[in-house]
Amino acid sequence: MTGPDPCLVPVDPAQSNRSDTNSEPVATPLEVREKAGLTAAEMAELIGMSEIGYKLWESGARRPGGPAYKLLALLDAHPKETVARLRQHG
Repeated sequence: MTGPDPCLVPVDPAQSNRSDTNSEPVATPLEVREKAGLTAAEMAELIGMSEIGYKLWESGARRPGGPAYKLLALLDAHPKETVARLRQHG
């Protein structure tokens, strides 16, 4: 992959209290990944991003936005089903 990962959104403290779809999910990316029973490498591959970029989410250096946020919400709500469907279409 060349250039910045399109799934990464820089953390902007001024926007941390927003209530739209780009706000932080209830569960952190780490909590979502652990709930799904995946390694960081598996999670990154499953959602179509680099492992380094995904680890930036887990560390809090960056946060998911837009579709990535919604995908994490689906993984949080229905981990087994969402992982299975993503693997079918991957």
